[in-house]
Amino acid sequence: MKDFDQIHILIVEDDSVTQYVTKLALDEQHIKCTVVDSGEKAIETLKSKQFQCVLMDIVMPGEDGMDTVRWIRDSEDEYFKKLPIFALTSYSSDEHTKEVLDAGMNGHLVKPLDVEKLRKLYLDF
Repeated sequence: MKDFDQIHILIVEDDSVTQYVTKLALDEQHIKCTVVDSGEKAIETLKSKQFQCVLMDIVMPGEDGMDTVRWIRDSEDEYFKKLPIFALTSYSSDEHTKEVLDAGMNGHLVKPLDVEKLRKLYLDF
C-alpha cells in the first residue's frame, strides 16, 4: 500500500515565489521535497536520485514541462515510465488538462498546491 506521508517529491518550478509556497505547503505536512528550477535540472536530478512523485510546472524557459515529461516517458528505464508526474499549473481548463495528460502526465493540479488534492491523486494513481 502506498504511504503518501513517506514520499519524496521533486518540484519542478522556475518561479521562486511558487517554489516557496509549494515547498511550504509540503513542509507543513512533513512531506519531503526537493526543488529544481528547470526541466534540464529535473532530468539531471531524476537520473541521480529516486523520487516517488514529480510536480511539474508547464511554462518554463528552456526545456518546458511538456518537453521534460516527454523525455521522461520516452526513457527506456521502467522507473521513468511509472513515475507519477502531476502538472502544477496556473491553467484550469479541460483543454489544458487534456494536453498535460496527452503529454504523459498522470494528473493536473492548479496553483497554489492543494496538498489534499495531491494526496488523492497520488493514492488513486
